[in-house]
Amino acid sequence: MNAKPAPLPSARPSWAAYCVVVLAVALAWGLRGVHGHERGGAIAGAMAGLAIAAVTGSPRWIGASVLGSLGFAIGGALSYGRFVGLAFHGILHGIVSLVFVGVAWGGLGGLALGLGLALPRYRLWERMTIGVGLLGVWALIEFPLSAHVQGLQDLITRDLMVLVLLGAWGMLTAYVGVWKHDRSSIRLALAGALGFGLGFPLAAWVQGLGQMTGLAVDWWKIAEHGIGAVGGLSLAVAAFALEDTGWTPPIEVKPWERWAACAWLLWAVPAWALANSIAYWTRERAVLSPEAGELLLRAAWAALGAFALLGWLGIRRGRYFMVSWFPHQLRGLFLLFVWIVTAVAILKITIPDGWGPTSGIFLGLAATVTACLPKPPHRWHSTPAKA
Repeated sequence: MNAKPAPLPSARPSWAAYCVVVLAVALAWGLRGVHGHERGGAIAGAMAGLAIAAVTGSPRWIGASVLGSLGFAIGGALSYGRFVGLAFHGILHGIVSLVFVGVAWGGLGGLALGLGLALPRYRLWERMTIGVGLLGVWALIEFPLSAHVQGLQDLITRDLMVLVLLGAWGMLTAYVGVWKHDRSSIRLALAGALGFGLGFPLAAWVQGLGQMTGLAVDWWKIAEHGIGAVGGLSLAVAAFALEDTGWTPPIEVKPWERWAACAWLLWAVPAWALANSIAYWTRERAVLSPEAGELLLRAAWAALGAFALLGWLGIRRGRYFMVSWFPHQLRGLFLLFVWIVTAVAILKITIPDGWGPTSGIFLGLAATVTACLPKPPHRWHSTPAKA
């Protein structure tokens, strides 16, 4: 008799699974604050997708993490610092604006995660139209509007930036839900909007309450972690509701698509953050010479070249990237991402100022996520084949 593998049905997510996603996104939102803007948002979006992939054992969340990183990156173009100051002083305009910032940013990021899951349902021209449209929205916010975030037009421009992104999210959500009937994307879009819509004003309240205690703590950094925790919990609830049909065995995939996803998550996003750190060290703090910074960037490109060569050889020989991810591989990919982006952020804030409480929080969160991450919930069992 021959033995054949049979997958076990997926189990309901445990409390540890929720903890992993919540703490991972909380960590990522703190790391986002270190690097800022689009590159920081990309870390948060990728972290959310990878955390869900690691605890569910479902390889389809890899595509979600790639598109999720891009969706959250677009939200990084928003300028909301003044809203925090207004909300901190109890001004209604600032509080309401922070709600809309969270809805727009988290809603678009959650929608991007969903589109990563449902991408095969969309034809090429639909994908291109959505991508070009979002690129145009980002360019509008980043260039003509950002130039006016100063002087008398400061607050009006900030409001307009939020409305532009909120409008883009609303129109895309309507198309995805009404025309395409893409329920998974709508669920994640609404979950992201709800979680981050609550998280942003909550962060201003935490900052204000914390400063009243008189404790010498970076309360805004604590508040940033809170934004990620609330948003991560909302996304986890929606995502786990989509993962109740059991795990399908790994199937053949287009190897270069899998290679590209791996390269984006383990090289492009961390290298983007590293480039920000190098610019900080060379231009703002002058602790690194431009020549040394250039050398580090060249080393990063050499690492990508080595990975490209490995991928080419492995794909040609049929050894690597030929099938979808196994659960233990998803777990390893997630942990690699966690520790790489955490290390890059810690290096930025400790050179040249030395170790501080923020670095300790980052390290503690990364260690806690690693410790809480459950083992892959699925096992291959050999069962006797029927004669």
